[in-house]
Amino acid sequence: MIPTPASYTSLFVPIEAELERVVDTLGTVAAGDETVARSAGSDAVAERLEHVLSVPGKRVRPAITLLAARLAGNADPAKAITMATAVELLHIATLVHDDTVDSADIRRGQATASNLWGRNVAVLLGDYVFAASARFVCATGNVQVIDRFAATIMELSKGELTELLDAGNASVSRGAYLERIFNKTASLFMTASESGAVLGGGGPDRVRRLREFGYNLGMAYQVMDDLLDFDSTREQLGKPAGHDLANGVMTLPAIMLVERTGPDNAIGDFFRSSPEDRALKLERAMTEMRVRGVLDDCRQTVSAYIAAARGALSNFAPSPELDSLLGLAEFAGARFS
Repeated sequence: MIPTPASYTSLFVPIEAELERVVDTLGTVAAGDETVARSAGSDAVAERLEHVLSVPGKRVRPAITLLAARLAGNADPAKAITMATAVELLHIATLVHDDTVDSADIRRGQATASNLWGRNVAVLLGDYVFAASARFVCATGNVQVIDRFAATIMELSKGELTELLDAGNASVSRGAYLERIFNKTASLFMTASESGAVLGGGGPDRVRRLREFGYNLGMAYQVMDDLLDFDSTREQLGKPAGHDLANGVMTLPAIMLVERTGPDNAIGDFFRSSPEDRALKLERAMTEMRVRGVLDDCRQTVSAYIAAARGALSNFAPSPELDSLLGLAEFAGARFS
């Protein structure tokens, strides 16, 4: 089953009111500090921030923070909401920067900041949202959470840098790939669940289990993204199939194909091809992935991460919050990004 926005929303019922407060708070970031005299320039900034912050998303990461806080004990609901806001702001900031680096024109059906106002403005908007996320996490007053959040910003940056520096390198190892996707994707999922558990008042075992849940969910989420890049149509993905490989990015399907075919492989052949041959070489690589069972094995990898995520929650008592987190794990293996 492919989840729809409505089916995601059904999983958020236990924290519906809190999640609505997160969304409302995002609007205050665009409005800025009302104690400072406004100018035409600040109005222009607010307009651009409002565009960036209002792009529709699934709100999965802040929902995980809120659900984890409830599952861990719900000791301080207000701080959980503050942290969930920080998590979503950090996610939005990374999207703004990613779109700028990738020269993307559209994000979730809307023009990107770099498309509308240029790369310089987009980078600075992303910086502003990064800074806003830091202010919210500091407002929790929890040093453990603040430290983990700072580490996550470093990990996200490292993941994106590694992806750029490895572009066009057909010899990227599976280990290097797994480290990269932890940094660029799973780290924020892990932080969302771990910080929720900490602020919810969970003991060390509950925090550890929710941390493991977030890690494995994030890994499944990214591997599934990378699989869909080769196993979906343009209409389903909103971009051409093989988009990542076409941009020089080695993901798990490409790495598996290299592992099975050795030095003389279709991936290296694609990277070495002339511009006029690239479409044909890309199609050949994608055909080989299907013929050699690479995509099926990638699905098994996703399933293993999902099983690990569900297993991390096995000792929690039944509750609506537990059902929602388990449902999110299932959706990670059956979604379009």
